[in-house]
Amino acid sequence: FSLENVFYHSHTTKPLIYKICGVWGNKEGSMLLWTLVLTFYLFLMGIFTDNDSKLKKVSLITQGLICFCFLLFTLLESSPFTKMPSVEKDGLGFNPILQDIGLAIHPPILYLGYLGFSVPFSLSIAGLIANTEGNVWAKIVRPWVLISWSLLTLGISLGSWWAYRELGWGGFWFWDPVENVSLMPWLIAVALTHLLLVVRNFNTLRNFAILLTLITFILSVTGTFLVRSGILTSVHTFADDPRYGLYILALLGIITASSLVIFVVFTRKNHTSAMSFQCLTLESRKKSATQVTEGRRFFSRLTMMLMNNLLFITAFFIVFVGTLYPTVLGYLTGELISVGAPYYNSLFNPIALAILVLTIIGQYCRWQGNSLLPIFREYRFSFCSAAAILPFIFHMELIIVLSITISIALLIFVLEAYSKRIRLFKSESILLARRVSKSYYAMMLAHAGVAILVLGIAYSVGWQEKKENYLKIGDSITVNKFKVTLQNIELIKEKNFHAVRGIMDIRNLLNNKILGEVTPEYRFYLAEGQKNVESSIYHNLFSDIYVVIGEIDKNKSKIAAKVHYKPGMSIIWLGSFLIAFGSLLAAFPLLRRFS
Repeated sequence: FSLENVFYHSHTTKPLIYKICGVWGNKEGSMLLWTLVLTFYLFLMGIFTDNDSKLKKVSLITQGLICFCFLLFTLLESSPFTKMPSVEKDGLGFNPILQDIGLAIHPPILYLGYLGFSVPFSLSIAGLIANTEGNVWAKIVRPWVLISWSLLTLGISLGSWWAYRELGWGGFWFWDPVENVSLMPWLIAVALTHLLLVVRNFNTLRNFAILLTLITFILSVTGTFLVRSGILTSVHTFADDPRYGLYILALLGIITASSLVIFVVFTRKNHTSAMSFQCLTLESRKKSATQVTEGRRFFSRLTMMLMNNLLFITAFFIVFVGTLYPTVLGYLTGELISVGAPYYNSLFNPIALAILVLTIIGQYCRWQGNSLLPIFREYRFSFCSAAAILPFIFHMELIIVLSITISIALLIFVLEAYSKRIRLFKSESILLARRVSKSYYAMMLAHAGVAILVLGIAYSVGWQEKKENYLKIGDSITVNKFKVTLQNIELIKEKNFHAVRGIMDIRNLLNNKILGEVTPEYRFYLAEGQKNVESSIYHNLFSDIYVVIGEIDKNKSKIAAKVHYKPGMSIIWLGSFLIAFGSLLAAFPLLRRFS
């Protein structure tokens, strides 16, 4: 072991997969991965960017400068190639919490999402300097935004899946500050994705879209700063040197200041009609709004899309304030507070439901607008089907009732609209289905994924149960209709760790059949000298039985056990996958046009 990075984060007893992912499980290695992903996107830009000479040249120069800055920082202040004073025979091991397959795939995909926004950022700077027409610029930028957003969606989902399986508390989202840091660019990117459709179709609001593009990448870099600066406290952070955060803050300041200066200077210079610098005045905002909505009814797809944009930006500010307010208050007053789930549930959840409602209305509406009554008549099945579920859930909390009803309405609408489009059960259905564009299928999958995701979250939160007790062999814990019985306690010794393992079977009390077996463990990692729980989960389509155990007692006869009934988890993962897959499906045909 001659490199510090390897010595401090690896061990000869570790499986190969953890030796590999241990490289990016620390601040030095993660910056190496960061620069690798940046240069990968620089390579892709050279292949797929529109061949307009000035736009391509300026965007590649911008992307190259970003790569150079982070590469220089990595080599000078965060080098993973620092030598040990002497060669060591073995390393110190790897954080047990991070020894999971989720770590092998979560950070690379998350970085692909974060840094994918560097491409729209570079194209936006180039679009300002080259004064590219809004509709032309939007066609070039949108596939990159879709790819980045879908990868960020997948990365966040994998992080949630890892936390659910590995951290032992049975949840999938904790409103942890670093979780929120990844959510902030995601929210702005959703607004940007839909705004680019407006820019492409109506050649207006170009500069507002450019501003959102710049902010999205700046937020991605902000996340890097917060994770590595030690400002936020989280299992995701790894800061041990205050100087490290200062250097990243300087980089963030340079990127933010230079991009905003370019934005202001060139919007003034170009005097674009969509949203120039002067559009910050009230009069010009009214003029721009009139230009976009003139001749259209209020209930139009365009209006709903713009309103949704405002809601996504509002949701971003809710998360932004909740994440940074405790830190700012602590620095100013020394008072330590935390902002938890009650704050986000009371403010963020209603905004999310409003977004779903506007999404449903927007899908029903045409771009030019129409009245609501014909919409209700044409798609009354969707509304009636959603309303039919109300008698079964009226006893739940209002937010759960609304979430389930609205998400079911959106899901049924997506299916009903598609069936009408292909004239389902008619002789020409197959032919019409083949003629449907990939962009429509992509939109359908992504919106269905949103509905399924919200439905899964509401189902999980509304019907979950948790029980815990000390168990000896033969004892049971019952949650919902499932009985979990401890059959045996094993003491195991592996090369990497020693563990107490509980052997438990799961019985369905409705038919008295054994469904399967779970084997949770309480591990002691030898190299690190640390203890960690390893959950065991029984999965089916509609629910999970999630089991963790603690230490065995002195008589080696009882163990502490905690059993969670977690409905809807598979539905949550399915919805997340459909959102990401739908976005990728929409992006690749667009990219091919510029290759």
